Amino acid sequence: MKKAKKSKSRPNFVTTLVLVVLLAVMAIELGQVYGKLHTAKKEQASVAAQVQQLQQQNDALASDLSKAGDEEFMKELARTQLGLAESGERIFYDVND
Repeated sequence: MKKAKKSKSRPNFVTTLVLVVLLAVMAIELGQVYGKLHTAKKEQASVAAQVQQLQQQNDALASDLSKAGDEEFMKELARTQLGLAESGERIFYDVND
């Protein structure tokens, strides 16, 4: 009877082995989750920078749209973007650049 009590009081080897294996698996999974979290944070920063850049472009375009009724602004756009000129006006291109 004393032998039976002794074996019950010390931890079972199989139970300990199972616990160690489960802890190892959990540690590996936790490492993978942290890796994915790090990647997601980098991606979030990249997307935030893109959003900021696109917002600046959007603001510039909105500013241009607000000037749509301004004749001088439209003439300047025609000159710079389309290469147009008013009648009697000559355009010289600097080819040294």
